[in-house]
Amino acid sequence: MAIKTASTAELRFNGSAIAKVRDVTLNINRDALDTTGIGQPDRTYVEGIRSSSGSGTLMYDDADTATRNIMNRILADSSGTSQVDLIIDNSTSLGNISGSVVITQVGLSVSVGDLVNVPISFNFSGKPSGSF
Repeated sequence: MAIKTASTAELRFNGSAIAKVRDVTLNINRDALDTTGIGQPDRTYVEGIRSSSGSGTLMYDDADTATRNIMNRILADSSGTSQVDLIIDNSTSLGNISGSVVITQVGLSVSVGDLVNVPISFNFSGKPSGSF
């Protein structure tokens, strides 16, 4: 088993690989619903609704269509979801998480002597698929 590094990872938007990705974060959360009754000395819980979200930083490259499409997606008047694929190792089918997402935030960030960065955020619509 090999340790995975950024050299094997890939982020795809609507099927197109994004050329320059600085970082990506995936969060899968499940609510804990309190079922404690009156007079019980300890809290009890059951599993609640799951939510999945992510964020990342892309490096702006005007030749990269996928990055431009993400940036323009939030400016478009159309509604709907987009497909995002987070691939930990592009040489195997393991470690791939995919799903329909709503792009919730896109921005631009630049500092003197640094690259132009594009921070993005998204929420999965429904259950993501794949495996770790």
